Amino acid sequence: MKYKLDIKKDVDADGDGYMLWLPFGFRFSDDLVHVRCFDTLTEIRQAAKRDVVECDCEDCTKNIIELKAKEKAFLKSLLVD
Repeated sequence: MKYKLDIKKDVDADGDGYMLWLPFGFRFSDDLVHVRCFDTLTEIRQAAKRDVVECDCEDCTKNIIELKAKEKAFLKSLLVD
């Protein structure tokens, strides 16, 4: 799975620049972190292309399983109604 940057959803502006919050299942390649600060949006775009890899840490794995279970329950409720 490849990370696709979503500026509106994954990036927050702070006083000095921007923060990129990676969704569950992704992290930065050089460290086990899921958020990083940047000075410009150009730096974020470059990092999203070259520095983001899949993550299978305990927190990501747990949250992905929970999200899939919620999605399955929701779809099942649509079939019952």
